[in-house]
Amino acid sequence: MLGGNNMYYNQAFYQPDYRFNSNTVAFQGIKDLQSHIPQPYRPAKLRIDDKISELIEEAAKIEKRLFAYDKRIMEIIESEVDKKRILKISFNQKKHEKMFGEIYQGLTGRKLLIDFKDLDLREENIKAIIDNRIFQGFEAIDFYRKIYFLLAAVEWKQMMYEIIGDEQNDIIKYIYYLNK
Repeated sequence: MLGGNNMYYNQAFYQPDYRFNSNTVAFQGIKDLQSHIPQPYRPAKLRIDDKISELIEEAAKIEKRLFAYDKRIMEIIESEVDKKRILKISFNQKKHEKMFGEIYQGLTGRKLLIDFKDLDLREENIKAIIDNRIFQGFEAIDFYRKIYFLLAAVEWKQMMYEIIGDEQNDIIKYIYYLNK
């Protein structure tokens, strides 16, 4: 370009018009226009990672909500065997939360910190709580699929695949309890 020193990173888009002397007003106007060419503030990959990290924060909140349902069901259910089974389901929620934390840290370099206040589940009807839990699980699966398709790293996709599979299995178990 001019003098070999490209002062602006977008100077390659500027084709000088040699009809104007470099100190004319018209030439100066072209140089001024060049600095106002809009440029993206960051590469698209970084913007997608920001979106994915927001989705993962929301997914971790969903896992906390599902855990609250599991906890309430354990409080109401009477059979010790059933309580142990529900406890295993609730362990899945904690495992998923950790997996989301790993993905989040891989994307952002920061630990996943979730601001979540506990749900106040006062419902006494076990069938109503299990019914709500099942549909919360269905919504979670749909949400997790969005994250799955946005992730690029194979190891993170495998984590999401495991989370989705676990959630499907949890729903099947709760359908069993709903029909028991």
